[in-house]
Order: sequence, then C-alpha cells, then structure tokens
Amino acid sequence: MKYSKISLQCAVIFMVLAAMCSAALAKIEIKFTPSRECENKIVRLIDGAKSTIDVAVYSINNKQIIDALLRADMRGVKIRILTDRLQAAGKASKVKYLHNQGINIRVHSKNKIEHNKFAVFDANKATTGSYNWTNPASEKNSENCVFFIRNKEAVQSYQTHFDYLWRINTKQKSEEWFAKQK
Repeated sequence: MKYSKISLQCAVIFMVLAAMCSAALAKIEIKFTPSRECENKIVRLIDGAKSTIDVAVYSINNKQIIDALLRADMRGVKIRILTDRLQAAGKASKVKYLHNQGINIRVHSKNKIEHNKFAVFDANKATTGSYNWTNPASEKNSENCVFFIRNKEAVQSYQTHFDYLWRINTKQKSEEWFAKQK
C-alpha cells in the first residue's frame, strides 16, 4: 500500500514538472517592420516545414516568401493558402501565379473580406500579426508579426480556425473565380 502511494505521488510530481517544462519551452517571438525580420523568419519557417503549411493571408506578393513556398511545394510539403479575392485580383498580387504553379490556393467566398494574416507550419509553429506577405509590408509599412514556437494551444487554435475557413471557402467557388480571371 505504501509503495502505491509513493508511486502515485511521484507520478503526480512528474506530471506537474513536465507541464512546467513544457510551458517553459514555449516560445513567442515578436518582430516589427519596416525591416526584413518578419519576411526572413517566415521564409525560415517555410524552408523548415516538413509536411504542411496552412496560410490565411490578406495579400501576397513578397518574392522571397513566394520562392520559399515554391521550394516547399517541390519538397512535397502540402500547402494550402486562403486569401482575399479582391486583393488576389490586384495587379501586384501573385495569387494567380501561385495557382498556376499548382499551389493549392483558394480565394475566399464567405465573409466580406479575408483579412486574416496567419500561418501554421507542420502543426507545431504559427505566425500571426498585421504583417501582410507583401513587399511594402517589409519595406515601407509599420507592421508586426508574432511567432508561436512550441506553443501547442496557440498553434492548435490557429490550425482549427484555418481548417474551418478552408472548409467554408470551397474549392469549387475558388476555381470558378480563377476561371473568370483568365
């Protein structure tokens, strides 16, 4: 009986210490623009992704980020991008280019605008903030980006929301939009 009580106490202490260590290992990084800090960190996360990249972004035309996404696609990383249809139609947008390269990209068909700016990498890292994935965001604008590294709860929240957005903004409506753009 004593042995069981001691084992139980040790197990409880171990679980508490494991939870504390997990929280201590969670990391948040914050970057600001104008600078290349957000862009460079996003490129590193894309280049480091092994299996999945899910992106909800208002606007995208940053060459370094686009090149990193194409490299990830060539490595076999599953990429899903959801973006705003009005921004996607803009002259500077690279959405049609990415779509033509075979990237799984959808333009939103629900809500007034798709104004999110977040991404989840391999379901264990995420970024969010005001940072659009554009050249002006790095070069001219005052924007921010927050990176969640080993922060399971935050990353899971973004993954769950992305999965919801992906489900309600259908491939069919996106493909109809792309067909009209030709």
